Amino acid sequence: MVTKKEIAEHLGISRTAVSLVLNNTPSSTISADTRNKILRAAKDLGYRDVEVSPKLCYVLYDRDANDPRYIADLQIMEAAASRFNYGLIFMNITHAPESLSKLQRSLDTQEIDGYIVSGDVDEVILSMFRMANTPYLLYGMPLRGKNDNFISFDDKKLAYDATHYLITLGHTRIALFMGSLDYNIHQLALEGYREALEAKGIPLDKSLIQISNDENGYELCKRAEMLQLQYTAAFCVNTVIQFGVLQYLQSTGVSVPHDISLIGSGLSELVKISVPQLTTYYVSAEEKEKTVSMLLEIINNRNSERTFSSRVTEFERFEGGTVSPWRQGI
Repeated sequence: MVTKKEIAEHLGISRTAVSLVLNNTPSSTISADTRNKILRAAKDLGYRDVEVSPKLCYVLYDRDANDPRYIADLQIMEAAASRFNYGLIFMNITHAPESLSKLQRSLDTQEIDGYIVSGDVDEVILSMFRMANTPYLLYGMPLRGKNDNFISFDDKKLAYDATHYLITLGHTRIALFMGSLDYNIHQLALEGYREALEAKGIPLDKSLIQISNDENGYELCKRAEMLQLQYTAAFCVNTVIQFGVLQYLQSTGVSVPHDISLIGSGLSELVKISVPQLTTYYVSAEEKEKTVSMLLEIINNRNSERTFSSRVTEFERFEGGTVSPWRQGI
């Protein structure tokens, strides 16, 4: 029986690309032409989805399936899972009853060995996993339950590190562009930003904190201009916002980073396709790959009362082209 590896070799492309397409994983980095070639080759070669057993599942909850931040994570975890001879499938679940029923059916059949759960996780989806007899791992944040397994990122420290870096380059008028404070990740980013300023004795100017519930960086930056806010740099809580801010500044003739420096969080595809490339702080691929090995440890100890957790506190900096030292006063 033909395998994904054989399809990849037949087409001369990566196995990850073949897996992403055949597992129906959204990925804007795979062209429609390549996707069609993979599907056509799978059909012509007689591929059937029984190749990999057992399987893990990445559940993205209440987030856009094509969000570039999650696509990058999926690619990392699919590659990590394959090294342990596991397949990784993708489920995009919303709070709609029919979508939750789809997840419940998957949990009931127990055909998937373990789940990585990410996105805007709430008590509704948490209760489903807590009641299921299936190993799971919450990815990206620690939550309320004492018995939940999770891997978390210290988003407060990341914001602190990014803001501190701008300060070391001479910036003191630093804007914060962020999403809704209903999300814990944004609350932590605000705390880290504020503490970095306080540590250097820089007064907090609340007008420089701009929020967009739909995380629209273009509109955030436009609003800042209309309010005539004066800043030489900005920390954007994710690359989606950062990319939008860059687009607006460039459309109005503002030079990045000569006039305004931008630093963000994450290493999505937007970082490298941007011109100039985005400067960001991010969790390394090696740290994210540990999610898979931790889930397998949970699976192998599923009858244990022990909980598994990990907290990432050290971050890498991608040296794009959107940050430079402060050159002139405002």
